Amino acid sequence: MLGAIVGGFAATAIYTRRNQLSFWELTDILAPAVILGQAVGRIACFLNGVAFGAPTGTGFGIVYPEGTMAFDRYGAVPLWPAEIWEGQLDLIVFGVLMALKNIKLPVGGLFLSYTMMYALVRFSLEFLRGDSPRYALEWTAGQWTSAGIFLISATLMVYFFFKRNHQTNAIPM
Repeated sequence: MLGAIVGGFAATAIYTRRNQLSFWELTDILAPAVILGQAVGRIACFLNGVAFGAPTGTGFGIVYPEGTMAFDRYGAVPLWPAEIWEGQLDLIVFGVLMALKNIKLPVGGLFLSYTMMYALVRFSLEFLRGDSPRYALEWTAGQWTSAGIFLISATLMVYFFFKRNHQTNAIPM
């Protein structure tokens, strides 16, 4: 999903530049639909046994059927339902974004709120994933990407709030 977000970001940047549209205004419009699509997409991950969790070590969890990637990797071992939880958390992010639409945010603020919330969701759930190799600090590639996206988004959000407040407080000449 993170690759699709980065790719979508780049495609939107190209599209808005070619069509002389505001990138940040368009991404603010699209953000709730994107996270809703991600939530629905996690249903497919569950049904296909991909983006699965790690073994729970208990009787709790999902046992995937033969023929799925999860079964091929772990067999009939209960796994954390990471993709189901991500879909549910994505729906919560969708609800928060819909509520934030009623708040006066700077242009780009809704999209950056989406990227920050999704980065937190993904970073957290990666601890339960069983389909990703671990790297430095025992983080997955998804966690490293999420951390980068969060830091960039938070920096831009602070910049946009500062820019908006600076323009609002300017004394007209």
